Amino acid sequence: MEGAVQKILCPFWTLTLFNEWHAANTSKKIRAVMVSNAKQGKCHAPVAPFGYLVGDTEDRLPVVDETDAPYVRMMYKMRSEGASSPQIAKALNAQGVITPSDYTYKRLGKPNPYISNHLWNAAMVRDILENPIYKGSVVSQKYTTVSYKNHKKYIKDSDEWIVIEDAFEPIVDKELWDKVQEVNKSCSHGKVTKSGVILPLGGLMYCADCGAKLKNNTTFHETKKRGKYKLVTYICNTYANHGKEVCSSHSILQRIIEGLVLEDIRARAKRVIEDEDGERQRYMAIKANERKQQTEDKSRLLKQAENRLAELNTIISKTYEERMLGKLPEDLSAKMLEKYTAEQKELTAQAEQWKKSRLQAEQDSEDVEKFIQRLKKWSDVECLTRELCLELIEFIVVYARSEEYGAPRKIDIYYKFISKPLADSRNLLLPQNSVEIHQS
Repeated sequence: MEGAVQKILCPFWTLTLFNEWHAANTSKKIRAVMVSNAKQGKCHAPVAPFGYLVGDTEDRLPVVDETDAPYVRMMYKMRSEGASSPQIAKALNAQGVITPSDYTYKRLGKPNPYISNHLWNAAMVRDILENPIYKGSVVSQKYTTVSYKNHKKYIKDSDEWIVIEDAFEPIVDKELWDKVQEVNKSCSHGKVTKSGVILPLGGLMYCADCGAKLKNNTTFHETKKRGKYKLVTYICNTYANHGKEVCSSHSILQRIIEGLVLEDIRARAKRVIEDEDGERQRYMAIKANERKQQTEDKSRLLKQAENRLAELNTIISKTYEERMLGKLPEDLSAKMLEKYTAEQKELTAQAEQWKKSRLQAEQDSEDVEKFIQRLKKWSDVECLTRELCLELIEFIVVYARSEEYGAPRKIDIYYKFISKPLADSRNLLLPQNSVEIHQS
């Protein structure tokens, strides 16, 4: 009876294993076809994103929809000038522009099945402002699933995406696209005041003592001489939330700080116009000095890593050889190889990062040139604007007032392309930012 059971079960388990293999193999083939199509720049989405229509050609590349494309251009233009995502969403709603979700189902000829108030929000705007399809690029293989059994999606690392540049007609040109991405990476997210505006330096200033951002504070006053008037002051966010026991106010009037920044920009622009070559050399010296220590450290670490990698290659080869000759037990050799290969993999990744950091020094000349051109662009500026600040300034550090009456106020301005951007904009003094604060 036991043998009969085995005869029945064997074909069942064999069939199960075959089905398992067939499903895995089919999934592998489908993935391979999808990757091949992606590398050829083919699109297989049933609908195109907002502002585009699905093309009639075999590769189904998007075609600009001139009905809604102007709204995409408007979004990019507003963002490049410093508008926040909520401000842009508000402008779209005021014009009655259809939302991306409604746009998709309208093209499919179906009602939108999702609960929606049919209004734009900041997240919708950000999705469009960060999507490279609007500069004419096909981006594929961004998402994958855990396996052919588990269909849960997750996003891949960006270096695993397949990107085909200039595949079709863009809605925005590359210059505008790059400018918007630069604004998106700014440490300032563009908080809107109660009056509905974003101040030129809003979100760009930090407290030198606690590292928190400075927030604007509006107060209203009335005197016989001036009548009713308001003052806009920037104060430390930590002070505003927790009081003077934790941090001092670091208060500075809006007109004072904006005047100081404007004066510095004008002075730099004037020096560039009067002696461009001299200023270029001066900025190159600043960049070189900034990178000198970093480059020396990275070169030393890279050399150590390369020496150790050479040692590991020799050790791994000898371990394999001794294992094949029977001089080393199987279990011991397996553990040793696992340990050495793990170290080799980690060191290889670190070495690649250090190489990239060392090559970054070659970018200095291009960075300085960009900064000089932007200074020349704004040489005749009469007042600070949000667009100007986002183009030129990385961040500003505001120090506390000196106890000595009449002593000058210390302000450090860190400019784009000359100073290193913050790795984490939440707080200036986070260790990953590596900002040196020189207290006087």
